[in-house]
Amino acid sequence: MSDSPVSYGKNGSIGVISINNPPVNALSQKVRQGISDALEESLGDNSKILLIMCKGRTFIAGADITELGKPPVPPHLPDIITRMENHPKPIVMALHGNALGGGLELAMAGHYRCAIPGTKLGLPEVKLGLLPGAGGTQRLPRLVGPENALDMIVSGNPINAEKALKMGLIDHLLDEDIEKSAIAYANQLIQSNSDVRPTGKISVTTPSNSNLFSEYRNRVARKTRGQIAPDFIIKLVELACSSDIIAGQEKEREYFLECRSSPQSAALRHVFFAERATSKLPDIPSDTQPRDISSAGVIGAGTMGGGIAMCFANAGIPVKLIDTDSDAVARGMQIIEKNYANSMKRGRFTQEKVDAAMSCITASTEFESLKEADIVIEAVFENMAVKEKVFSQMDEVCKKGAILASNTSYLDIDQLADSTNRAKDVIGSHFFSPANVMKLLEIVRATRTAPDVVQTLIKLSRKIGKVPVAVGLCHGFVGNRMLKGYGRQAQLLLLEGASPQQIDSVMEGWGLAMGPLAVSDLAGLDIGYRSRRDQGLVSGELPEFALPDALVELDRLGQKSSAGYYQYDKETRARQIDPEVEALLKDIAARFEITRQTISEEVILDRLLLALVNEGTRILEEGIATRPSDIDIVYLNGYGFPAWRGGPMFHADTVGLDTVVEKITALYNSTQDDFWKPSKLLENLVEKGDTLSSLNNK
Repeated sequence: MSDSPVSYGKNGSIGVISINNPPVNALSQKVRQGISDALEESLGDNSKILLIMCKGRTFIAGADITELGKPPVPPHLPDIITRMENHPKPIVMALHGNALGGGLELAMAGHYRCAIPGTKLGLPEVKLGLLPGAGGTQRLPRLVGPENALDMIVSGNPINAEKALKMGLIDHLLDEDIEKSAIAYANQLIQSNSDVRPTGKISVTTPSNSNLFSEYRNRVARKTRGQIAPDFIIKLVELACSSDIIAGQEKEREYFLECRSSPQSAALRHVFFAERATSKLPDIPSDTQPRDISSAGVIGAGTMGGGIAMCFANAGIPVKLIDTDSDAVARGMQIIEKNYANSMKRGRFTQEKVDAAMSCITASTEFESLKEADIVIEAVFENMAVKEKVFSQMDEVCKKGAILASNTSYLDIDQLADSTNRAKDVIGSHFFSPANVMKLLEIVRATRTAPDVVQTLIKLSRKIGKVPVAVGLCHGFVGNRMLKGYGRQAQLLLLEGASPQQIDSVMEGWGLAMGPLAVSDLAGLDIGYRSRRDQGLVSGELPEFALPDALVELDRLGQKSSAGYYQYDKETRARQIDPEVEALLKDIAARFEITRQTISEEVILDRLLLALVNEGTRILEEGIATRPSDIDIVYLNGYGFPAWRGGPMFHADTVGLDTVVEKITALYNSTQDDFWKPSKLLENLVEKGDTLSSLNNK
């Protein structure tokens, strides 16, 4: 057909199948049909070998995401792959850019694979709660061995062409001119009389370790707990070692369909689209031009400031790191160097990458050195008076048009803007600790923040490896405001009879990276203690803060003091139950006349998760968050909420909003706590028979 994204032509003895389906050459129905037609056409000519390649910036980068969740339309990818593998003429796959998911599965069906340096090859389906459904779990082990296949498919992370060549996934590295060098490689294969080489007929190399699969399950158990796709993948790679390709693909298809229909995959697909939607703000035109950010400044050389500086440096953006005295600057640079050294030990960075990043960081005690920076982020102590003074200094020193940002977790950005004569240039940039690792960046829009400043922060976030979520102004913004209610319920549950271990185990078993009390110990109990005193709260006055106040006053600050809600081993930081905490709980409960009793797992889950849901919907009512999915992205990337649960708002839809409102109402009736009054938004949605997810498209 004339409108087909696939064309077929001859170059000497080579039949060239060319795919042109911008922007990423996704495997749409038209592409699949075009490949099928071209394979048929090639049977009737005198070509000796076929070459499949893609136009544009990439090879096939995966499935067509617009087809996700819809009934598949023939020709189906597994059928195309089988046809390619059994084609009587040798087929060469020329790769560049990304060969991911179905793109790599298609490439593995070819008889020879070549790629330009830097090409990324991977099977990322697990990140959508799926597994490769077109033979990926069966062909990859045949090409690279079961160990390498497990690493690639269970993680979903791609490898580059250079590593793929060493592993045997590709056969040849091309020059940068892909078309010219791929034609040359195909001609070499013709000259050497290279024959077809079906991947499906290759025997899988026997694992060198007879316990490979059981040990692998144990190794990834904590990271993948609760997820069905990783265990299926391990079973399928194990099956590839003992089964033919037909039986393996049949079982793969069975597991694929089970994953595709699972709530986990629905949740992860929701996350996939939600992350991409955060950049779209209905009140800011899409053609709003961001400001140019060529250099940056960070004020405050502590752990957070140093981490933020690393984010810029990793992206190749020159950054000035400022603090008031030389000792603080020196300590900050030492922490940065230590962080990079640890990253090299873990294999995340090479020495070359670290050297390049360190060359981007300049440390100083001189405010004047910030005068040419395009953006300056203050990361000083979380105190309004201190930050106001810093913003006044920034206003005096920074050039016209520079963006002045505050890394604050709670404070009023409007008040900080009042300390300057350029309120339109002031914005909140709430990084999460450790800033050089955590993905989330809450972009806090103040009342007078200019639209192009918001747009700049969104674009900059992506460049420095963050997931941006633009939020409105309130105490704690989105994440920490919701966390307050969540943490309060954890404290009340402790007084009512639950133990720290029980609460954390329930939440971690449900899928959170860490339970609420373990997180508090990691962050440091003194941070919340100081914040409560700054707010004028008397120590021990409120039941929900009585235990953490008492712990801090006993110098139990969490992991950094080897004791908080738990005791910690000074070397390994392994946590242990502490009888002293149980004794404190009994005393505090008696003081507040709270009768302690057995607390069930269901009660713990309901109290903590519904606290997030009810406060999240209030945030939506007030317009602090643009859409429910933005709240999900905040909790997934900043607070360890399991992606395969979809986020608090998606979880509420999964449970059913009528059930959610019924449970929240019951909690209000039993406690008379205003926190448990169902939000008006929830009640309205239930009345209309609607869902939170329906608001994502409005």
